[in-house]
Amino acid sequence: MSDVLVLIAGDSPEAALAWARADSEGRIQEQGLAPIGAPIPAAQAARTILVLAGAEARLRRVEIAARTQAQARAAAPFLFEGALADDGDTHYAVGDAQDQTGARLVAAISAQRLRVWLERARSHGADPHLVTLDCAIWPTRADEVVIAALPNRVIVAGAGAGGFAIEPSLAAPVFARWLAESPRASSGRIILLGGDGEHWRRALGAQAYRLEPAPAPDAIAALVHGAVNAPATAPNLRQGEFAPTAQRAAPLRFWRFAALLAAAALLLQIGSHILGGVRDAQAADQTMAAAERDFRSLRPELGRIVNLRAQVAALRNQLEQSARHPVLTVSTPVVEALRQHPAVRLESVQHQMPGRTVRLVLTASDTNSIGTLVEALRGGGLSIETHDLAPQSGRYATELAVEAPL
Repeated sequence: MSDVLVLIAGDSPEAALAWARADSEGRIQEQGLAPIGAPIPAAQAARTILVLAGAEARLRRVEIAARTQAQARAAAPFLFEGALADDGDTHYAVGDAQDQTGARLVAAISAQRLRVWLERARSHGADPHLVTLDCAIWPTRADEVVIAALPNRVIVAGAGAGGFAIEPSLAAPVFARWLAESPRASSGRIILLGGDGEHWRRALGAQAYRLEPAPAPDAIAALVHGAVNAPATAPNLRQGEFAPTAQRAAPLRFWRFAALLAAAALLLQIGSHILGGVRDAQAADQTMAAAERDFRSLRPELGRIVNLRAQVAALRNQLEQSARHPVLTVSTPVVEALRQHPAVRLESVQHQMPGRTVRLVLTASDTNSIGTLVEALRGGGLSIETHDLAPQSGRYATELAVEAPL
């Protein structure tokens, strides 16, 4: 089944959730409201989306010279410095896509607040794989800013420029300031969906000529369509410690292998001192003692060191085997291919011993992007079999069975 379940949060976790079952294009098939404890349609976690109000978080466009999502998240607190009253409980999430300047959209939210919202979703039997903000996924073209004036909140969506959501009485003056501080939104159309056009023109002053009033939107339909077709710029709050368990497993394995490889350099240096021998007995004792200290700090789980040479040799053999692990062998060409094809997203990595086949799930908004990336990998000498999967969150999905070279 290709249907997607979209949950739209109210103004607080105690308010009723709006829900909609939509097809892979974002067209609503069924919808309703769910107070606390009320049943909602069942859906797979990988096809469930939770949309939070933009007022729950801070969304900014920042320039981050980072190649990976983890690096960008690590840098985010410093780039938000002074903009948040951070008590150490702030969770940061970044968008997958970045523009030519290296800028990404970054969301900052209270980690405790996010836990409350996830628990609210789970109380209905839902475990959303995508948690995002209404201002990040509201349908918006790259050359415009949309103001959706809803009865209970105003949503401002600026595509790659970011956005926010706020109560109606504060919206116009806050928007005028946001516009002045957002170079990415300094030109192009400003579409006002609903609301008082004259009130907004007065607030915009010299920028009023850009305002184009339009009829009030069907907010549920717009948010459902935007969620199912969420742009790669929109941060998924389920990152880092909030990532689904299956998605956390692969990065942890990568870090373990990386740590082992880093340790190899240290152990080789220790081994060279030992195997080369030190003629002076006192210097040899000092070298052995230092080597044992380094080795013990590297492997604190070991007890007594009986034969340092043998134990170092054994660990070196283990490291060499780890370096040939299929996931590590495949990761370098795959990461490079993804960097060259930013429209394609890596959803999961799986490997089962003792074989050397690594299974990757890729998604993209069009099949050509995935096909181009696959051909690039094959051109690099990888043997690949492909299998089309059911669309995921409105994106085409393909499973790659990559045979890792020895």
